[in-house]
Amino acid sequence: RTLSVPNVLGTAFDEPSPGMLVFEVAGERYQLQPTGKAGDDLFVVFGDATNGEHTYGGGRFLSVGAPDEEGRVVLDFNRTYNPPCAFTAFATCPLPPPVNKLALAIPAGEKKYGDGYAH
Repeated sequence: RTLSVPNVLGTAFDEPSPGMLVFEVAGERYQLQPTGKAGDDLFVVFGDATNGEHTYGGGRFLSVGAPDEEGRVVLDFNRTYNPPCAFTAFATCPLPPPVNKLALAIPAGEKKYGDGYAH
């Protein structure tokens, strides 16, 4: 399976994706589709309800360790970080694909840097 990942230039690239990461917050089920190869570390570009106000408007990144033998991973949102585009106009960054735009607010992780860079 692949995931079409858009970027700030308006193009998109198909990246390999081994499946969905499913998690619950306050009894509600959410999912994110990572990129990476099965058995390797995974990468997630996601957006959430904090984007633009408290965090970078273009979304954030999360690196996730490889799934264990039962297919489980740890989603530590405290480790989310801003893409280079949050700091400079000279970077070409991926944006969250529609499947990775959460209605949920993720207040953990790196916040907006000053006023941030707006495309």
